Amino acid sequence: MADIELKHEKAKLVKTLKRWDLVFFSVCALIGLDAVASLANIGLGQGITWLLVFVALFLLPYGLLMAEVAAAFPAEGGMYTWVRMAYGRLAGEITAILYWFSNAIWIGGSLAGATIAVLVSFFLNGNDVGTAWSIVIGLAFVWVTIAIAIVSLRYGKWAGNIGALVKALAVIFFAVLVIASLAKHGLPDGHAAMSTFKPTISGFLGVIGLIVFLFVGFELESGASEEMTNPQRDVPIGVLRSGVITAILYAMVVGGILLALPVKDITNAAGLSDAFALVNQNVFGTGGGAKFLGYMFGIILILTLLGSGAVWILGSCRVQAIAALDGAAPRAMGRFGKQGTPVVMAYLSGVIGSIFVVLVFTLTSGSLGDFFGVMFSLAVSTAVLAYIFSVPAVVTLRRKFPDVHRPFIVPGGTVGLWICMILSEAAVIVTGITLLWPGLIDNLLGQEYSIMDNWEVSRTFFEAVTFGSFIAICIVAVILWAIGRAQTKGAEITTEELIEGAVVEES
Repeated sequence: MADIELKHEKAKLVKTLKRWDLVFFSVCALIGLDAVASLANIGLGQGITWLLVFVALFLLPYGLLMAEVAAAFPAEGGMYTWVRMAYGRLAGEITAILYWFSNAIWIGGSLAGATIAVLVSFFLNGNDVGTAWSIVIGLAFVWVTIAIAIVSLRYGKWAGNIGALVKALAVIFFAVLVIASLAKHGLPDGHAAMSTFKPTISGFLGVIGLIVFLFVGFELESGASEEMTNPQRDVPIGVLRSGVITAILYAMVVGGILLALPVKDITNAAGLSDAFALVNQNVFGTGGGAKFLGYMFGIILILTLLGSGAVWILGSCRVQAIAALDGAAPRAMGRFGKQGTPVVMAYLSGVIGSIFVVLVFTLTSGSLGDFFGVMFSLAVSTAVLAYIFSVPAVVTLRRKFPDVHRPFIVPGGTVGLWICMILSEAAVIVTGITLLWPGLIDNLLGQEYSIMDNWEVSRTFFEAVTFGSFIAICIVAVILWAIGRAQTKGAEITTEELIEGAVVEES
């Protein structure tokens, strides 16, 4: 019986995540130092302008929504469970597969690319490693990340704790050097002009996807809700604290890159690395001290990338595993190991990440810029579109389950709830359009757009990788749902059984 299997696998879970674990987990998930350079590169000054605007238009409303639903329904599986309760298993599986798959390709895509960029910048004197070594390094990064993700959560949570602290240290260290460099040498020639900070429609369309991607992740920890000591008390507080920390750190990083580098030197993959190298040289010269700091910062950046990959795999694998145990995918995908981790999904993540490392680096002949740009767009679009159902699910669940105790409620009553939902859902939809078919909205609004100038590849190649992969993922989701439905026919799990392990108090 499917419900017996669900209970058997959930029995392996251990409550180990405390309040500050959740804060660090969210900060580590939200702060993506691999992506922040892209915001500076594409948006220039508008990167900061729109970042601050979207704190109010997306980060705050989305955070409030996730705080309410995560505290009201603290069941293992997080996003899958909420969408399934609101709209059924098929919508839940589409959400789960997009959420999980985007992270599998992310660790094998932009995170692996950013790691190689760090190695090139800090340890290889700017020398390209070539296709073969890029693949070797990328595969090593993927499987170290998976190794961290499959250990018991009581140990694995330290990937988030240490990752968050290391990211904060990296940002503060970088900001101090930027200030010292500016005091000693002033702004570099060719820096971003003040005019680039003025918001425009084209600038908005260029950066919205990046900003939404940088701001999502509040719900990630809820994939392990039944492994928290007190989710109904700790999750809302964790969302608030991590949101404030995230907004401040992002503004510091983007601002520092724009102040440290000439516009022509800001790149998607190596922008932060190059900015640190420049300010480090400006402050300490080229001697042994500067080299030592460069090595240390390079190690710190690699640790932040490993931390990001590990926490997202930790959370997203649990989402898809619970979907499988619920009958929305083959049950074998829901197997948890003795340590209480979804080992099948973790290993599948490693396989998918490895395939994308080999495939895309081969197709781009080792070109880091082409590799990073296309893979980043694919990871962002699939990750953000996973929220298509989960954002409105908060409204639906309040209507379908009005009597469930909600320790936290979105302020403003029904009106406030709908405003938060509409703002968040609009950002998700616009992001999907701008990244799956770049230039579509620009052309409709009379704006010029060149995919070659923005992504450095042809539209044919870009769409084959991004839009083609998205359609393929959705088809796979339907197939997995059909298999899971056939396996559990006559033994379907009820909503009550799905959330039985959650602490849902009565009002």
